[in-house]
Amino acid sequence: MKRTILPNQFIAVVITLLLFIAGCGPEEEAHEYLSITNTEYVNGTDTDDGMIMRVYTYDLQTKALTKLSDLPYTSQYPLTVASLANDTIYYSGAGKDKSDELYSYDIQAQTTQQLSSGLFAINSIIPDTVDHTLVMAAVKKGERPVKVIFFDQKTQEMNILNEDDLDTTTWEISFNPETSKTYAIQYSEEEQYNHMEESNKTQTPMVPPNHTIIEIDPISMQSRKVIELHEEQILTLSARAEQIMIATAKHINKYPIEYSMVNIRTGERTKMSLPIKASSELYLSKDGRGFYFLGEYVDANVKQERGIYYYDLKTQQFKEVFFQKEGFINNFILLSNP
Repeated sequence: MKRTILPNQFIAVVITLLLFIAGCGPEEEAHEYLSITNTEYVNGTDTDDGMIMRVYTYDLQTKALTKLSDLPYTSQYPLTVASLANDTIYYSGAGKDKSDELYSYDIQAQTTQQLSSGLFAINSIIPDTVDHTLVMAAVKKGERPVKVIFFDQKTQEMNILNEDDLDTTTWEISFNPETSKTYAIQYSEEEQYNHMEESNKTQTPMVPPNHTIIEIDPISMQSRKVIELHEEQILTLSARAEQIMIATAKHINKYPIEYSMVNIRTGERTKMSLPIKASSELYLSKDGRGFYFLGEYVDANVKQERGIYYYDLKTQQFKEVFFQKEGFINNFILLSNP
């Protein structure tokens, strides 16, 4: 499949637009950091004692990498998020009946609390959004679709978007700190099943169902469609100011991956050619000059190594942030500490 390549003038327009969005005024007092989940064996390479989720933060201003804690790896998918604002790590852990639930770990007190009940799996956790609300992409017990769930950290009540819809599933979520809106990638379970059946029948690569990005108002719980892609998978997204960065693919689990910017207001999409391989965890920087990603960069003269990088859209230069010298980087998220 031929990759779409932007002419140089289009790249310049994208960069100029991002810089304009970010503004040229003084920086806010809040600074940003990365929260990183790295799974490792408890005793080096010895599997007998099981694995742990090692939680790190990386300060984007000071470049300081800090290990916060080691948490037990008991969930189906290892997921942690360190909220420095709350001095708390939120993570997925084993509940009853082989299900996963939301837990919190108080960093100072070193105590753990189970926050949810009735969940089966958790795919994403975003803390510090609006009015002490934590947003998850999670599955309820006895159901299949992944839902967008707003969790009130004070009352521990869950507000589920379109709770009765048993066909629409959520692939990934993103929070836009400039607009305080949540964005979600969604598709139809039935349509996905039909495409899988056709792929098995014809023995050809699976064509994705239509993927849609919706914008969700956390107060009214109203949503609107930002963009819908026909038979194209949206692998990941990062919402910032007036733009959403996305990675997409024309077939399930197949390269190449394309990258685009989507205007949140108009839904207009602008494709970019980027020298990276990343299918998850893309985060636009606060100043709009670049983005952080988990994956590899493409350079014939340099040995590719999976890790977290920063890519500057203007200079087209990479900066190494975190490599998995031991274990495996499962996920990371960009957050603000007010």
